[in-house]
Amino acid sequence: MGTDGHGPSLDFPTEPMLCIPAATAVHSLGYESSKIAERGGFMIDRKTLRLSAVLLVVGFIFYVVVGLLHAGGPANNHPVVFGIYASSASWTAVHLGQFVGMAVIIAGLLVLYFALDIRAGGAAWVARLGTVSAAVALGLYAVLQAVDGVALKQVVDAWASAPEAEKAAPLRQR
Repeated sequence: MGTDGHGPSLDFPTEPMLCIPAATAVHSLGYESSKIAERGGFMIDRKTLRLSAVLLVVGFIFYVVVGLLHAGGPANNHPVVFGIYASSASWTAVHLGQFVGMAVIIAGLLVLYFALDIRAGGAAWVARLGTVSAAVALGLYAVLQAVDGVALKQVVDAWASAPEAEKAAPLRQR
C-alpha cells in the first residue's frame, strides 16, 4: 500500500538512473561471455551484427535496382513478351545480378546467425533450421535463375530466329 493507505506505492528514485551496456553489467557481476554461453544465454558481437545489417541492406537495394532492369511485357501475350525477352541484351546479366543480390541477403542472414551466437534451447534449434533453410532457398533460387536467365533466353532467342511458320507451333494452346 502507498503512504496514504490507497493503492500500490509509487516510490520513484530521486537520483538519476545509470544506464550501462549489458556487457559491462554482466562483467561487473563476475560473469564472462563463456560462462553466459554455458548457462544457455547468448552474447551479441556488435561488429558481426553491423556486418549482417550492411549485407542485408546492400543486398536488398542491389536486388531491387537490378530487378528494375528486368525486361517485361504482357505476360500472357507470348509472341510479344518472347520478342521483348529475345531483344534484351542484358537478360542473363540481370538474372545473374538478381542471384548475387539474393546471395548477399542470405549471407546477411547467416552472418546474423553467427552474430547472435545462440547456442542453447529452442531458439538455437530454430536458428539452425533457419540457416539450413536459407542455404536450401539459395540453391533453389540458383536453379530458378539458371532456368529463367539462361535456358529461357536460349529458347526465346531460338524462337525469335525461327521462320514465321515455325513460331506458331510452340505457342499453340493444348
